[in-house]
Amino acid sequence: MVLAKEQLTKAMARQHWLDPLARKLLQAIGDLPPDPQTQPKAKIREQPQSAPSWSLDVNRATTEQWKKLPGCNEDMIDVLMRLQRGGVQFTHMNDLSSLLDLPSDLLELWEPHLLFRWHGDSPVLPEQPLLDLNAAAPLLLKQSLHWPERRLQGLIQERRRQPFEHLADLQERLCLPPDVVENLIGRVSFGIRPSGPSLPPRS
Repeated sequence: MVLAKEQLTKAMARQHWLDPLARKLLQAIGDLPPDPQTQPKAKIREQPQSAPSWSLDVNRATTEQWKKLPGCNEDMIDVLMRLQRGGVQFTHMNDLSSLLDLPSDLLELWEPHLLFRWHGDSPVLPEQPLLDLNAAAPLLLKQSLHWPERRLQGLIQERRRQPFEHLADLQERLCLPPDVVENLIGRVSFGIRPSGPSLPPRS
């Protein structure tokens, strides 16, 4: 019996490097020394992410602050500023991402810089003068509306014939698509154009 055990031990010892289970058995009965303790691998220290050098409050940011974000274009800024003037506030990143349809790579670049602070009152922003579509000079209309030349000329011709009364009148007479009309909300007015040149008062 002892001889058989010795033969088994020798056989298992010869092949222990090939059979982990046999190695553990020999170590358990004391016929093999335990495995040398291996030094644990030093953990790689993760470099702490540095805080962004600047940040903006999403619900109070100015046009210039939004421009600092990569890929934030004029159309996005226009929508954000109009919502801010209307008192709309964002509570988290998903709101902003859904509104602007931000791609994931752009979202990653923006997120470290954005703060979502809730404010109880509406922001006090400088009022922007409304563009009077019945009286504004053609050059001002072109610079403000960014319309195709044909549409712009149609507006000028129609207002000569009769001043526009409101947005619905403008849309109907110029056959404007809904998104163009929506973009004019809160940005234009319809003053009454004088019928003739104003004359200086008599002395």
